[in-house]
Amino acid sequence: MNTTSCVVVVGYNGNRVHDIQKLRELCKSLYDARLILLVEQIQPYDDQVADHVCSTSLAEKDVASSLELVVGCLNADRWKLIGVLPFSDRGVLLGAALANHFGLPGITPTEARAGLDKQIFRQLEATAASSPEDYRPVFSARVESLPELRQRVVELGGKAFIKPACEGASRGCRVIHHPSECDEAWHALKPYREGGIVLEELVQNAREYSWDYVAGSTWITEKTTTEGAYRAEIQQVVPAPLSADAQSRLMAAGRHMAGLVSQDNGAWHNEVFHRADQLTSAVETNMRPGGMHIWDLARRAFFDFNPWERWVRWAVEGQVEQHDPVPRGYCGIRLLRAPAGGILRSVPDVQALARSLNIELVEAVLAKRIGDSVCALVQDNTSFIGHVVLFNEHYGQLSNDLLRLAEAIESRIGITNLAPPERAVG
Repeated sequence: MNTTSCVVVVGYNGNRVHDIQKLRELCKSLYDARLILLVEQIQPYDDQVADHVCSTSLAEKDVASSLELVVGCLNADRWKLIGVLPFSDRGVLLGAALANHFGLPGITPTEARAGLDKQIFRQLEATAASSPEDYRPVFSARVESLPELRQRVVELGGKAFIKPACEGASRGCRVIHHPSECDEAWHALKPYREGGIVLEELVQNAREYSWDYVAGSTWITEKTTTEGAYRAEIQQVVPAPLSADAQSRLMAAGRHMAGLVSQDNGAWHNEVFHRADQLTSAVETNMRPGGMHIWDLARRAFFDFNPWERWVRWAVEGQVEQHDPVPRGYCGIRLLRAPAGGILRSVPDVQALARSLNIELVEAVLAKRIGDSVCALVQDNTSFIGHVVLFNEHYGQLSNDLLRLAEAIESRIGITNLAPPERAVG
């Protein structure tokens, strides 16, 4: 009986559907393999970007039954599994179980739990035998109730950072500036409480970066987050413009974070604080490719470098090659915000706008359509209405252009306000 080679991608965040298409093309060209997508809920575009889509639970309690289901499907349709790519935080557990079952490159199911549950990572961090000289662990505790949250916030001096234990894309992440904000924060986290809620000390006066890794290659990405109650990433630049000292400290921190969890993982996106006192601290670890097109930025920012291809080769052949990517310039992405809440009425011609500002556009994508409802309050990475990508050999020029273009676009977006009509007096 003939079998067909396949690579399984486990989970993905909804806005990364075009990345599945890239992976599919690589599986076909490198190994003549088909791409099977495992998701919890099949979305409209899934069958267009994958050769086969299979729906199964990615919850921790269902890993054994999901593994059995997937193995049964592969056998029934005579698929020969040659690689596993865990592509979402929730997909890491089942991805590890599949790789383990078929003897393919990957991490152990035990290691995978630390990649998903932020509290397990904090425990590994707190009990580490050694850590880099400039690295400081962050105080972190799981909170089970509103009274406990209030008490912990007071113990932390009235300020803290709260987030779901098992979510990505900045969902549910928010700053508590004062104990009086605990009630609202606890209520807002209701959808995530089942997976656990983590409270951490609020790290202030720090820049945020990520240590990005794929199959032996690493670089540092500069991240800019929104201010206010919610913290969502609004801009990323690859590579981060850093002094040699800062680069070395951040590299050491990222490597340390990965080493606490697993030496065998193919892709990491470890978020790191660089504090004003030159110390580093872990924000969190992610055992999958970074979001917000970071790998696409890296592909353009470095000479002859394709992170996607490196990841697929790792999954199939276990190929890890120490290679420091060589920069040819800076590539950045900035997300676009709605100027007000309401219904999206009109958007400017971004290509023409960029030309009028003498800015060379790499990419502009509007994720919202005319008639969609939009919100001015950015609560997580899905609240934005689109993005622009630019490249420049000079960081200062890139940074300036990203801001200029984003502001020009946002100021020209038409919104129909949905304010309730004022009641007649009388």
